[in-house]
Amino acid sequence: MRSLLWLLLLALLAACDSKKQPGAGAPASSGSVDRVAWGKQLLAEAGYPDGKGFPKLEILYNTDEGHKRIAAFLQQEWRKKLGIEVELRNSEWKVYLDDMSKLRYQIMRRGWIGDYRDPNTFIELFTGHSDNNNTGWSNADYDRLVKEANAEVDPKKRYGLFAQAEKILLDEMPGIPLYFYVSSDCWKDTVQGVYANVQDIHPWKEAEIRGKDTLVINNATEVQTLDPGLARGQPEHRVTLALFEGLTTYDPRTLNAVPGVAEKWEVSPDGKTVTFHLRDCEWTDGKKVVADDFIYAWTRVLDPATPSDYAHILFFIKGAEAFRMKKGDRSAVGLRAKDPRTLVVELENPCPYFPELCAFFVYNPVRKDVVEKHGTQWTRAENIVVNGPFKLAEWKPTDSITVEKNPKYWDSAKVKLPKIKFLPIENRTTAWNLYNNDRCDWVTTLPLELIEEIVKRPDYHGDKFLGTYYYSCNVTHPALKDKRVRKALALVIDRETLVTKITKQGQIPAYHFTPPYFEGYQSPRLDRKD
Repeated sequence: MRSLLWLLLLALLAACDSKKQPGAGAPASSGSVDRVAWGKQLLAEAGYPDGKGFPKLEILYNTDEGHKRIAAFLQQEWRKKLGIEVELRNSEWKVYLDDMSKLRYQIMRRGWIGDYRDPNTFIELFTGHSDNNNTGWSNADYDRLVKEANAEVDPKKRYGLFAQAEKILLDEMPGIPLYFYVSSDCWKDTVQGVYANVQDIHPWKEAEIRGKDTLVINNATEVQTLDPGLARGQPEHRVTLALFEGLTTYDPRTLNAVPGVAEKWEVSPDGKTVTFHLRDCEWTDGKKVVADDFIYAWTRVLDPATPSDYAHILFFIKGAEAFRMKKGDRSAVGLRAKDPRTLVVELENPCPYFPELCAFFVYNPVRKDVVEKHGTQWTRAENIVVNGPFKLAEWKPTDSITVEKNPKYWDSAKVKLPKIKFLPIENRTTAWNLYNNDRCDWVTTLPLELIEEIVKRPDYHGDKFLGTYYYSCNVTHPALKDKRVRKALALVIDRETLVTKITKQGQIPAYHFTPPYFEGYQSPRLDRKD
């Protein structure tokens, strides 16, 4: 009898617990609904009751054991809850990026890391002018709201406009948010001068390593370019942060903008003109860094002929978007060299975080004469000129990139590392073994099968991270044109199980795109009908 009572008690507790779990289909918060039932209903309304007649889908992910496990989890979720069959396809980083840019996919693994600390860095991603959209989706009302938000000076009204835009995004669902990242770094206690932060950005100038002259870091994939105007992701950012310096750079602790090439700057009373005063500094070949180097670099990115994924991040500048979209002329872009060491930037609207933007790699200076002389080969070790704390010593494709201290850098006395070597190892277990055998000092991805033990280690430096892991939908594909199908796919995913049983690193389930780290901004949710 006591055993029977005990079993009944366990069943009751399990039932109560399932009601607490949003992934089980119960409401996650006031106003939310049974997600699975809603997803099934939407799929039936789209003409596919219980998945009948729906074509087989394909998920694309870049080669990585962690991404594979997540894709396999979604494959099971959609088969079990919607009756939709899914095939998995993986490709190496370069092919993956090319397929993404050319919409050669149906559903694919994506991730977005905030380039600056404002909701716009996530919401603007899906605008029609964003080169990182890569879904085939656009919405005129969405674009209008984002544009109005960026012109609004009242913070509360501005955030309200962003929330309206994000609501459209969650209704149309060109992308499916899964969770908010946590950083995944382990570094040895011999590594000094670097600090965990919300963007996982680590300026190399103040970094050091005790007992050796070269810091070895696994960058987790092969860097596709060292051209800051064409760079696409965090692996490139890590290397370009060593080689180049913008008008500003990052405080290693706070990530606030601090003087870089610009020793100071002033903002006009209306907030729409920023004047940067450049310090006396040089490129690695001894030529002076001048204001025209920035004007050339920025307008080169904006040129419609330049295949840059990040041109939109320059649209804060007056006339920049019009030039990129072939609706205006290069001469109308709000950039002017008052003299070689004074750069005047006119903005479309006041942008308090513009100095922070100027630390981002797309805002780095580039030398016109070097690019024009060497073309696409200008970033080769024998051709490249840089202005950052390090210079390129060697690039051995598929093996390593080595940078060494730049004696021409204006603040070289503060640079403590003689060399940094970046490894491109994609296999997490291989990289982890190198780390544990003291052949690598820093790893940026961690093996999932060991993650529960790794997070307990003192050399683990995971923290909340300004990034969203999501899956994008190619809305031009016949199977995914109907937003009800995309919404159904998003609704039925048990994100709580995903982060507790698959990723297991403390990620936060995502029911909206914008991470919950912007004070005063409240995202709508995809599982609410109000």
